[in-house]
Amino acid sequence: MPPGEQPDAEYPYTLVTGRRLTHYNAGTMTRRTANLVLAPSEHVDVSPDDAARFGVGDGDRVEIASRRGKVDVAVRVTDDVAPGELFMAFHFPEVAANLLTSDGV
Repeated sequence: MPPGEQPDAEYPYTLVTGRRLTHYNAGTMTRRTANLVLAPSEHVDVSPDDAARFGVGDGDRVEIASRRGKVDVAVRVTDDVAPGELFMAFHFPEVAANLLTSDGV
């Protein structure tokens, strides 16, 4: 089935949320693990094409907004995502990626 929402003129990107290897099943409840040394904060993965289009680079802070909310997060420019897609993990409550997602399944 297609996603519950498609990109449009107002919200042109697809946000994919998931886990990052360094925090996969570790520290999501207590956050008292050494994993925070490996990855101390969250970032949004942005393709090089999209980063160039918006004039942002690694470490720049951006606001990611959806119909449900917004978060402030640092950018990581990477080829790991395709143009038009963004990726954020949901491990960090201070960058609550799930505030941006719908409850559709």
